[in-house]
Amino acid sequence: MSTFQHPLWGYEVTYPDDWVHATHGDVEAFAPHSAALDIHYEGERMGYLLLRAELNPYQKPIEPLWAEHLTRIAVMHAAKKVGSSLFTVGNAKGFEAELLLPRRENKRLWVGILSAGGIILHLMVMHRKTERAAFQPIVSKIVASLRFAASVSDVRVTPRGMPIPASCVPAPVEELFPQANPEDQWEAYRGGGAADALQIFYLREAPAHGWESLAYFPFPGKTPDITYATLLLHKEGIGAAVHILPVGKDTPLSEGNIVIQYPTKKG
Repeated sequence: MSTFQHPLWGYEVTYPDDWVHATHGDVEAFAPHSAALDIHYEGERMGYLLLRAELNPYQKPIEPLWAEHLTRIAVMHAAKKVGSSLFTVGNAKGFEAELLLPRRENKRLWVGILSAGGIILHLMVMHRKTERAAFQPIVSKIVASLRFAASVSDVRVTPRGMPIPASCVPAPVEELFPQANPEDQWEAYRGGGAADALQIFYLREAPAHGWESLAYFPFPGKTPDITYATLLLHKEGIGAAVHILPVGKDTPLSEGNIVIQYPTKKG
């Protein structure tokens, strides 16, 4: 069995060695072979599992989101909605439903949603009805293997002991954060990932690396004037503020830059 662990969101699943995995934007896809990752593929062993995470910083109830998501998927696939049922994997809880596709499709569609802390995870399974006996037991085991790691394996640590995603590259702080106070010490990085996923990364990895979380100001916030996320941290007499800055469209799905501030002690 192979294991996939998302380096930012922190969820992991195990899947058969002869299956394949691919990343498409914010979606992680798993299938019996590469051709099956194409949604238009109609050959043998057609089917896939899709996973997509999103941020839920205020841990709002997922019932309204589930109803909206289920309706949207049903409309996209011209499917009939059926009753939802409770869905639990590990300590993550949510809902699942099977959507009835038009008979001519000869396909089965299953969708689920899970809430774990500040993360919402969307799941979708599609496969041919006539191959259900071979496909469903495998994909059910993959879904059942879902776990959220206490700390991910692919993390770099700065000389000050601050974790950063492995994909980050250093950048001039004045380019990313022109308002930086010159009296403080700063680090800045590009290329970490989406701004929403970076927030989850630091909420998980900062405490795992010995930093105490003092406060968290999410993005998007409760007021329009909040344009980026900030985590206030403390470790062995050192204070730090991690600012996660969305790039471009100013949405949590935008790529995020990381700027870390170490305030200079006064007096």
